[in-house]
Amino acid sequence: MIDSMNPTDKKTDGINTSDMMKLLDRIEVLEEEKAAIASDIKDVWAEAKGMGFTKELRKAYAIRKMKPDERQVLGVYVQALGLFD
Repeated sequence: MIDSMNPTDKKTDGINTSDMMKLLDRIEVLEEEKAAIASDIKDVWAEAKGMGFTKELRKAYAIRKMKPDERQVLGVYVQALGLFD
């Protein structure tokens, strides 16, 4: 929790600027980490493409991202339509 009672904090129009700066710093760090992770994910997709797995892997990934109840409904439809018979 941010300590807004610290006597060294500046207040501008009732806003604790020290707390705001701390929050902005945290957001910037997280955004940098997010960008690095996005780059890593892009590299893995490129690796999958090089191995010839792009379409299949993207479909499998989409299914794994689904909530369990959504996956179950998809399974019922696939079975009802006889798609894997």
